[in-house]
Amino acid sequence: MSNQKVFNAIVNVGVAELGNKGYITYHKISSLERFKLFLGDKYPQWKFATIYDHLTKSKIEVIKP
Repeated sequence: MSNQKVFNAIVNVGVAELGNKGYITYHKISSLERFKLFLGDKYPQWKFATIYDHLTKSKIEVIKP
């Protein structure tokens, strides 16, 4: 079993027509740095992402572009 942290995220993509009123959920994120780069490529106007621990569901941090 791996000791690597796994995260979930709720992202405000900056476009109300996408997802649930502009919010999209991503599951099982293994690298926050790569995820932040992905968001910049796919949603250049993203506003923030709230990061949660995948197992405990506790809030870890809020990241911004």
